[in-house]
Order: sequence, then C-alpha cells, then structure tokens
Amino acid sequence: MATIHISVPAQAEYVGLVRSTSAHVAAQCDLTMDQIEDLRLAVNEAFAFLVDPTSDSNIDITFVVDGSTLSITLKSSHTAQEPDRNSFGWTVLSALVNEVASSRNEHGRIIIELTAMAGVSA
Repeated sequence: MATIHISVPAQAEYVGLVRSTSAHVAAQCDLTMDQIEDLRLAVNEAFAFLVDPTSDSNIDITFVVDGSTLSITLKSSHTAQEPDRNSFGWTVLSALVNEVASSRNEHGRIIIELTAMAGVSA
C-alpha cells in the first residue's frame, strides 16, 4: 500500500495540479484510460465543492493505492458548505467513480472521499 499527501491552496487555479496528480497515481493502479479520465473529472468536481476564493485556506488531498484500488480523500481546511447530494455536480461525481462519500469532521471541515477500482466500472 502506498500513501501520497499533497496540500494546495483552495483556489480554482490549482485544480489542474490535483487532476494531473490523480491521473499519475491512478496509472499505478492499472485503471483503464477511460477510468483515469473519469477519475480526473471526478477530482475536478470534488475540488470545486471545496474551493474558497475568499480565504487563504488549503485543500489537503490524500491518495491511497492498495493494489488495484485507489482512494482519494479531499479535505478542506476551512468551513465549507457540505455538497448538495441532489445537485448536478454530485450526480456527475457519483457516476464517475465506484464510490463517493462526504462528511463533516469534528472541526466542521468537509471531507470528500472517492474510490476507483480497476476492472470495476462506475
């Protein structure tokens, strides 16, 4: 099992860095090219839920590679609004990965978890 952590400003211009990192890590899990592209789009949607252009906060991203499974956790360092599970963005997010969940930790920070598995379509 391998774990990678990155932290980026909660600004929209950093989504490309997170998307690229996600694709690189996903390639280590034997995901297909279509799954990798879906994951990049899912990370984009999840990141968008946590962007806060009004503060100097960060988004912490953890990638866990466990065989053919990739788990990505995005956590806001600011008090963000919990994603609306009836929104178009959440619907898209849910269709792109095998599992998606969101929660609020004890400090009021939003956590979004994505899971992609090689050989298992979303």
